[in-house]
Amino acid sequence: MFVMFTPYSFIFFSVYLLFTITLFTISNFYFYWMVMELMMLLFMGLSYTLFVSSYSQLMSYFLIQTLSSFCILISYIYDSSLFITASMLLKLSMFPFHTWYINVTYSFPNFILWVSSTLHKLPMMLMLLNFGITLNAPLLWLSILSTMLISGLLMLMVLDLRMLLVVSSIGNNSWFIISQMSSLMVFLLFFIIYSMSFFMILLSFKGMSKPSTVLSPSPYPYALSLWVLSICGMPPFPMFYIKMLVIYTLLSSYGMNYLFILFMLFNTFMLAGYIQSLMKYHMYVYSSLSNYLLKY
Repeated sequence: MFVMFTPYSFIFFSVYLLFTITLFTISNFYFYWMVMELMMLLFMGLSYTLFVSSYSQLMSYFLIQTLSSFCILISYIYDSSLFITASMLLKLSMFPFHTWYINVTYSFPNFILWVSSTLHKLPMMLMLLNFGITLNAPLLWLSILSTMLISGLLMLMVLDLRMLLVVSSIGNNSWFIISQMSSLMVFLLFFIIYSMSFFMILLSFKGMSKPSTVLSPSPYPYALSLWVLSICGMPPFPMFYIKMLVIYTLLSSYGMNYLFILFMLFNTFMLAGYIQSLMKYHMYVYSSLSNYLLKY
């Protein structure tokens, strides 16, 4: 079963995509901010047409996103790099503001989870690229490294593949910011490949309309495994080459330093989390199949 679009949800999503494309052409910050908030309203409309349980979590998502956007606007007006950095971290659910995203989005339908983990992060990233916003570098790097480390450690502890995707979505925010430090083209390549891999993982579950977990075996277990390997950046999958491009571009521009070494070290925790979850998943599928065969 694929996404069960209603006429209203189709309209909301179509306009949402149109506004996303429009962001690439806007050069005025305040107009850009208004379009970004209109996209938030469209996201809420799309979510309400597909989300049939726990509206309180959806409202929590809306309030946090709206608060962070308002703080971004105020900090831009008063040119406060520290405040705008903190507001951006809240909006992207990065350390130390990462826990709300886990609690709120876990019960989202798969399609809404995909939108919130990919498309809905694009406006903030493009804002950083297009308007040359000055961020507080120490706070930004502290958050990038801490987000990567905490996400990796959490991924090693979770038993649920869906929770793994939610946590990895937080960790990959660090990769988003690192890639946009390279260039717009590198960032867009990374974003497209990541979005496709994330979408195909969710599609490999039993549908895109309802929450799914590892405890409901996929009808396409090997396809699911391949896409998980892709999103974690294992060779020879496309994400591996994109990450190598990001690393090469950054090394060419900034050279090797201790921050970059720590970033790559903490990334290994995320990689280990992906591999461990895949192993647990196939052990569960194998045991389920064995129990089924023993009955007959």
